[in-house]
Amino acid sequence: MPRNVRNFWVEAEVEGRKSKIAFGPQGKEDGFRLTVFMRNKGEVEDVAHVEGASIEGRTLMLWVDCAGEEVKISRER
Repeated sequence: MPRNVRNFWVEAEVEGRKSKIAFGPQGKEDGFRLTVFMRNKGEVEDVAHVEGASIEGRTLMLWVDCAGEEVKISRER
């Protein structure tokens, strides 16, 4: 875990990579968008979306949409 975690922090481990991929937004009002793509019968589909946002600087919102199933999570800053 990083020393200074902003509103959101994302870490990913990928086979074949020696180190984790880790990132977060720069500013305290910033958010992020993440899309996961997957092959299906030779085509590429976007199958999952994750979005994090700061609402009026007080509430953090996280939206996760996977194959049309959506989950919303909110937390106070």
